[in-house]
Amino acid sequence: MKDLSEAKQELVKSLVKNKKFHQLEFEVNLLLLEKRSPFLLNLLGVSKISKVPTSKKDLNESLDLFKEAYLKDRTLTDALFNYAEISIRLLKYDEAKDLLIEYLSKKKYDYKATLALARIHFYLGNMDDCLLNYKKIIDNNEANSKLWSAFLFTTNYTYKYSQKDYLNFCNKYSEKLEKFDEKILKKFQYEKNPKKIRLGFFSADLRTHSVAKFIEETLKILKKDNYEIIAFSNNKLGADDLTTERLKGIFHEWYDIVNLSDLDVVNLIRDKKINILFDLTGYSTGNRCEIFKNKSAPLQISWCGYCNSSGLKEMDYLIADENLIKKEEDFNYTEKIIRLPKIWNSHFLISSEIKINELPAIKNKYITFGSFNNYGKLSDETIETWSVILKNNNSKLILKSSVHDHQLLRDNIKNKFKKNGIEGEKIIFMERLKNYDDHLKIYNNIDISLDTFPFAGATTTFESLWMGVPTITLSGEIFNSKFGLSINKNLNLDTFIAKDKNDYIEKAKIISSDINKLSQIRYSLRNLAINSSLFDNKDFGLELCKILKDKWRLFSQQNKNL
Repeated sequence: MKDLSEAKQELVKSLVKNKKFHQLEFEVNLLLLEKRSPFLLNLLGVSKISKVPTSKKDLNESLDLFKEAYLKDRTLTDALFNYAEISIRLLKYDEAKDLLIEYLSKKKYDYKATLALARIHFYLGNMDDCLLNYKKIIDNNEANSKLWSAFLFTTNYTYKYSQKDYLNFCNKYSEKLEKFDEKILKKFQYEKNPKKIRLGFFSADLRTHSVAKFIEETLKILKKDNYEIIAFSNNKLGADDLTTERLKGIFHEWYDIVNLSDLDVVNLIRDKKINILFDLTGYSTGNRCEIFKNKSAPLQISWCGYCNSSGLKEMDYLIADENLIKKEEDFNYTEKIIRLPKIWNSHFLISSEIKINELPAIKNKYITFGSFNNYGKLSDETIETWSVILKNNNSKLILKSSVHDHQLLRDNIKNKFKKNGIEGEKIIFMERLKNYDDHLKIYNNIDISLDTFPFAGATTTFESLWMGVPTITLSGEIFNSKFGLSINKNLNLDTFIAKDKNDYIEKAKIISSDINKLSQIRYSLRNLAINSSLFDNKDFGLELCKILKDKWRLFSQQNKNL
């Protein structure tokens, strides 16, 4: 601003204050004809991205402006941060990453730069580097609730921290959550012996999402079994879709809470006489941890959307199954464990109209492995292990991500495989497909699915076996690393469960060498799955109904004076 006359300074301030960004852009362009200063270049970039609506052309032009401004004046950090932010939006952040690393090598710590670098590493699938930068922000006491949640969620992707470390982090975060004064909270309105137990379901994913695929049929069973089911939807604005409308037809009551404060949501849930409140989000995007920290319902249960401990002492139960969490492993979780006898989730029945083809290896004369887990789950250990498998023969690997798919991420994955001696046509990337049936049909190109670790696949494994493709999985130590174990146990496919990475490699070698056996499994697997607990929504729903009644009865007996 010091380069401008007082009159021009006042004009710029006025245009920014009144959000007249089109006029601001015009005025700055005129000023740039006189002098192409870093300040003006940055200001022009700001004016372009501040216009409503912002076009793709404006974003790309602003990216060049911010970069030019920073390279002209390395002290103009606003230009660097703006450059990083827009590069993330445009998925063009390779150069921004290098500039941020260079800047931080001299600065050591800067909140905005460190946060931008953490986000870039996340979108590149470099989860350890992402956590390293998140942790720097936490250690400098600058982490807000959103960053804490992102950090805790990201720990599930790597071996960087133990479960003990994770619970310690959860405890630190829990201490920072706002605890409302009881004077401003409504008293609990629930009935101890209701004719119908009122179940509340909080989620930011009541739309076309994996969560919906697991809960929809179960909700219908709960409704038939005389429960009242109430939705508290934190779907972001514009996210509602046909699945949302279908779910609205199942719930007795539906409340959109995305624009309500945490205090208002707690009071709303209490006012609606909720007996048991389910959290279907955990530390996933769209979470509202303060709602559960402030005990919105007498009983609170974590289920489905986040498969690890919340670390909140106010969360009473975590739903798992007997394969996922053994009794001797309870110390890994702050909640009491509800162990369903077979499976922790049942998936809705997928269309039988989608045909299963002949085993591809019969025609190809080589094995095609596949993984449709999101690319963030491709840990360094997973890639190293898969690389050994791919080296053993002339096999190929098909990858397709459910989220975050772009060229820089693919290139980064390719480089990681290359460092392990795998390149060329060995790795095949498939585009994300919006049509669900088309997505499933890609499994017709795969002989064997490979599970990721430590964060195992869930939805992808259900879909894979539906399409006749068995999954080799590595049994981990905690809930979200044992999905494949539980699924394969329910199908009596123990030969597809590896105890360690060497066993995983050996199983891939043995299984892929028996084409006839693989072909038999392919044609029988869907019927095996349909007749198992994995897709038995009625049995799962009734079992859950019984457990919830028992838990509420126990609570009422133990809290007679409340």
